Amino acid sequence: MKQKYFQSAYRLPRSRRDGWYTFFKVGFFTLLAVVIIGVYFSYDYWMFKLLISQHYAFTETLDTLFEDALGEGYPRGYFRDFDRMVIAVVTERIRGIDQDWYTNLRTPQRHRAIRETERADAQRAFYEALTDDTVYVLVPNISTGTRQFMVQNQDYLASYRNIVLDLRGNYGGLLLDFQRIASLFVERGNVIGHERTRLQLLSSTSRSRAPRSEPAFDFDNIIILQDDRTASAAESLIMALTQNLDNVITVGDTTFGKGIGQVTIRLTGGYAVSATVLVVEGPDGEHVHNIGIPPDRIYDGDDLIAYALNLIQ
Repeated sequence: MKQKYFQSAYRLPRSRRDGWYTFFKVGFFTLLAVVIIGVYFSYDYWMFKLLISQHYAFTETLDTLFEDALGEGYPRGYFRDFDRMVIAVVTERIRGIDQDWYTNLRTPQRHRAIRETERADAQRAFYEALTDDTVYVLVPNISTGTRQFMVQNQDYLASYRNIVLDLRGNYGGLLLDFQRIASLFVERGNVIGHERTRLQLLSSTSRSRAPRSEPAFDFDNIIILQDDRTASAAESLIMALTQNLDNVITVGDTTFGKGIGQVTIRLTGGYAVSATVLVVEGPDGEHVHNIGIPPDRIYDGDDLIAYALNLIQ
């Protein structure tokens, strides 16, 4: 009797057992349905992958195809590297149609090199006093490093009345970092740009995220130096400042004209795929892709900084 009582005391009530059984049954059949649907919609691709990677007779052709797409020494063989090869070939075809050089497969070596270059370039950011009331700031790219540089030095930079912001050669970077840097200059809540996507639901408007009602910077004069290598998020920064502030003068040459944005997704094995998913516009809805931003003052002389100082004085 004692043993029987001990077993029944730890037995789940029938209602709870039925509930768990129903839960697992529904979960199992839901998972099974997802697998069946996935197999159905990817059937053609899997048959093609198996046919080419496992049975295609001319292996020399496959070697050439894989080496062109992934480089020599692709490590995992025809079948396991097939998806990466397809990504590389498709993105190459996209680039051949519309010259979108930003949609591509990044090999592990190239992905690391891009990240290391971005970090190294950000470390070149610096400032120096040109006069008692004017500070010069070089921003080599728009990245986590340059954003941190601007934020960490904002109190010192704000002590000057004028700033010469050098964006020459700035090839851009992440939109999030652009938004944080622009928010140092632009009043909280003001529109600093738009990002348009194929799905209207995912399109968005960027607004200044200044932590206070007043931005960190309140310069009397902002001189922006630009050239034909100023691109992407750096161009977005120029539009955000010139279209929100009335004390900005741009000097130099027409910018590169990259008004699109990419998303980069990490893949297995250190690879990554980058694809253009955004059309980027200024606060007024203007886009500069393949157009660029002309300067207020064209200057092709040897001492652009001295010219900027003369504009202030």
